[in-house]
Amino acid sequence: MTTQTQLSTFNFETHSIRVIAINNEPWFLSVDICNALNIANSRDAISKLDEDEYQTLNLKDTVGLTDSIANQVQSVGIVSESGMYTLILRCREAVKKGSVPHRFRKWVTAKVLPQIRKTGQYSQNNQQIAPLVEPKITMELTKKEWLRFASMWFALYNSLEVLATLEKPLRAIGSPFGTTAYTHATEYQTTLGVMKRILEPMLADFEVDPFEEAHYHKALTTLRQYQPKGSSGLVRI
Repeated sequence: MTTQTQLSTFNFETHSIRVIAINNEPWFLSVDICNALNIANSRDAISKLDEDEYQTLNLKDTVGLTDSIANQVQSVGIVSESGMYTLILRCREAVKKGSVPHRFRKWVTAKVLPQIRKTGQYSQNNQQIAPLVEPKITMELTKKEWLRFASMWFALYNSLEVLATLEKPLRAIGSPFGTTAYTHATEYQTTLGVMKRILEPMLADFEVDPFEEAHYHKALTTLRQYQPKGSSGLVRI
């Protein structure tokens, strides 16, 4: 069966990043991502992705892609948006300002993905379509229930702090969990940023006694003072 694909090319510094729309979802050519991130062993990096983050696309079964691929190539590897983020975050310099992975991550989150979602199509033209209005659900929660959400945010915050602290000692003893600790501590910063944006307005008028409800007070204070790191600061709700 023939797959309808739509190809767009974005330019990151000296690299071309080809993006394919499959079922209205962006898929990136893995070779382009690995080249941009200076990943030498791209095959090894791709093999470590989850099954739903990578697939091989047979060019004979596609429409609209073959013009940009060498004639002798019969298939290409593509990674999902999640797979692309995984490749970026597994680069040790992904959070180091000025590094190639850091610049690439900032470029993707600030330029490419917003452009894709703003126009509703995978191209760099200025044609736009009306965005879909997402239905809103209204719920009434008690103060205690909202504070429990703040407590759950605080639990995630503490867990990521522990993972970030453990990363270097785990790597020092050669543990494979060093990479896992780094990936989770970095990747789930996005979740902290998203949750903060949702919860903070709801908790704006809450005051908690620091002695009678010490845990909730600390959770609420930490939430309000938290500054999102990396791509989480770019999330818009």
